Amino acid sequence: MPTRTQVCTWIATAGLLVPSSGAGQDRTEREVVDLIVRDGPRARAIRAETEVGRREQLARLAYPNPSVTYSREGAGFTEFLQAEQSLPIFGTRDALSRAGVAATAAAEAERDVRLWLLRSDAAAAVARAVAEQDRLESARGHVVEIERLVEILRTREREGEGSRFDRMRAEQELRDASQLVTSAMVALAEARALLSSMLPRDVTLTTVGASPLLQQPTPPLETLLTRATSTRSELRALNQLAERTTQEAEAAKRARLPSPKVFGGIKRADASAGRETGGVFGLSVAVPLFDTGGREAARWAAEGGRIDAERTSMEDRIRSEITGASQVLTVRQAALAQEQPGAADQLVQIAEVAYREGEVGILELLDAVRTASRARIRGIDLRLDARLAQIALERAVGDTLWP
Repeated sequence: MPTRTQVCTWIATAGLLVPSSGAGQDRTEREVVDLIVRDGPRARAIRAETEVGRREQLARLAYPNPSVTYSREGAGFTEFLQAEQSLPIFGTRDALSRAGVAATAAAEAERDVRLWLLRSDAAAAVARAVAEQDRLESARGHVVEIERLVEILRTREREGEGSRFDRMRAEQELRDASQLVTSAMVALAEARALLSSMLPRDVTLTTVGASPLLQQPTPPLETLLTRATSTRSELRALNQLAERTTQEAEAAKRARLPSPKVFGGIKRADASAGRETGGVFGLSVAVPLFDTGGREAARWAAEGGRIDAERTSMEDRIRSEITGASQVLTVRQAALAQEQPGAADQLVQIAEVAYREGEVGILELLDAVRTASRARIRGIDLRLDARLAQIALERAVGDTLWP
């Protein structure tokens, strides 16, 4: 028959894991991450910002609107109706078009950077949620194990084979274990709240299916560095920005060339033979006397120098990130490989047999149960640390290394 502690734990856990009846879904880690990057609110905002930048560049290529002027002179009737149009005929618009293409490509690369960082954050959040699920399950298993011992001790006390102290000491251990369940439930709720902020509003998770942690060897450092050179979107964005500075400087230089404006229309005026109507045509040219575009071209040249320096800094930072993440992953995998999953259960079995035979006391038995529980939690922590180290290395490389 379930105890009161079991019933309370089951009810609380059910309320935590199913926040809205019928709306929850079970998904794997990869499905949750893909959903966040594809349809999550942050992902949509990132893509929308890129679209804004693309529209801004297209707006720069619009032809200037024509203007229409009407004038009338009263001293001797004369009136004009004419239209005026600016003609960008010296290649300024083409240079701006090429600069806009580079700027749009740079914005798309920046979008990929932010989406990749979002994917890394989502993968880390999912990994932590899975670890909290495992911790809760382990804590509940620890409670069930102690409850079993408490029942045994109560039976032994009734039969005169056990002491009241043993039973009371085990019940105190049960209360401590129940508190661990509560802490695990709180931690799981916090982890799920973080995931909910990344997921679309109409998606509610019940559980996240854990994927097996792949223990394949880490690729060599030089291989990772070479791969990062071609996959890191930050470098691609800097290359496109450098191309944009070149085209913007070219457009600024072309701006010093005369910008012709053609106008034409109709003129009506009084003449000796009466009021006559005729055509008007003209051409005006802006003379680049004060603003020759040199200052703007120099500014874009300086921006190109800044981008070159930033690219060098970025390459050094990528090398450091990959080196550090690779070393951390190697240490984490080595620590995980030293774990012995079945040792904790064997320890409890040995301690229980020794207690039944009178070789150890209740304190030693409870210590064995507690040690086994800590060993399971340590295994969960080691798996989480190894998974986070994998995510950090993938984040530094800019590409997926573990499917």
